[in-house]
Amino acid sequence: MEEFINVSLKDGLKMAEDTETFRLIDVREAFRYEKEHLKGAVSRPYGILKEEDYQEKKKLIVYCDFGGQSMMAARHLAKEGFQVYNIVGGVYYYLEEWKDS
Repeated sequence: MEEFINVSLKDGLKMAEDTETFRLIDVREAFRYEKEHLKGAVSRPYGILKEEDYQEKKKLIVYCDFGGQSMMAARHLAKEGFQVYNIVGGVYYYLEEWKDS
């Protein structure tokens, strides 16, 4: 079944602190990741997700700018059998605020 769990940015960041259990994945284009990203995130753009990249950690947290791409990525990865958490609404405004502070 293609189920994934939607979480808030705050909850997703808290979960991502447990690097033994979770992998934080930025599914935006690589240039967006290079410009700025959440601490501890790896870049795996939605168009080139490879399931074999995630075999060692079954619980994945995905995010993008506004939530659309990460929702599609979450659905895809959940179909492949991963436990996936999607950061609802994305991180665009958080990163913009963080960058300016």
